Amino acid sequence: MPRYFFHFSDGKRTFSDATGSELTGIAAARAHAVGQIREMKDAQSERGIQNWSKWKMVVADDKGKTIVQIGFDLRPVED
Repeated sequence: MPRYFFHFSDGKRTFSDATGSELTGIAAARAHAVGQIREMKDAQSERGIQNWSKWKMVVADDKGKTIVQIGFDLRPVED
């Protein structure tokens, strides 16, 4: 089963996922990323983060290739 890594950035800093998760494929990785974004937003909203416009999650495969980028507005991010 492939391993995917879920890195996220606030536009200034990048927080790397060194462990990753084994998932069945790209669709499962995308769904996992959306779930992670929702959890992070829920947890951080109590701390006062209201502007998520610069935040994004980058999903990479085990070779470091970017598979998908998703903004915290849950829309795909294009380079």
